[in-house]
Amino acid sequence: MARLSKEATRKKLRNAVVEGVVRNGISSVNVSGIVQLAKVSAGTVYVHFENKDDMLRQVYMEIKAEFHDCITAQCEETDSVQLVRNMWFSMFRFVRAHPKDFLFLEYVNQVSILLPEQQAVADEYAANIAALLQRGVDDGTLADLDTSLLSLLLVAPAMQLARTIVLKGWDIPETLIEQTFERVWLSIAKH
Repeated sequence: MARLSKEATRKKLRNAVVEGVVRNGISSVNVSGIVQLAKVSAGTVYVHFENKDDMLRQVYMEIKAEFHDCITAQCEETDSVQLVRNMWFSMFRFVRAHPKDFLFLEYVNQVSILLPEQQAVADEYAANIAALLQRGVDDGTLADLDTSLLSLLLVAPAMQLARTIVLKGWDIPETLIEQTFERVWLSIAKH
């Protein structure tokens, strides 16, 4: 059997961490379970991570960065309607392509495991999104709501979609995503 590259092994570990958290919850994740899911030796884990918490933190920060980059890729858009629409559909593309990663972000986000410097980066990501939404509030496109509420209204359907994909194995049609956006838009647009 050919030996995997360090990068390929790291990807197997990352996938195993995500799978373990989504399947059993954070408190049930342990190094031996990750070793079994990834089909690697126990020592391999410690080549990439210091311990379980480091493993969770690193995988979280990697996925968080990918997700943030995905939804802010077109942040230079000046039309707030198009900006929010682009962010929404980018988020849904991410969810459809990586539903377990999206759920992993949500599950890990519910516990306090990040180191202060990692939390600062995560907070900066949230501040970037809030600033983009605030642009829409300021120019009168979006309702005068707190940006955390706007964000919640936009993200909640994606969370439900991710759960549906993971738990039921359904492929959600694009038309349903379009219809959902139109309904959500009614709740966040200034009338």
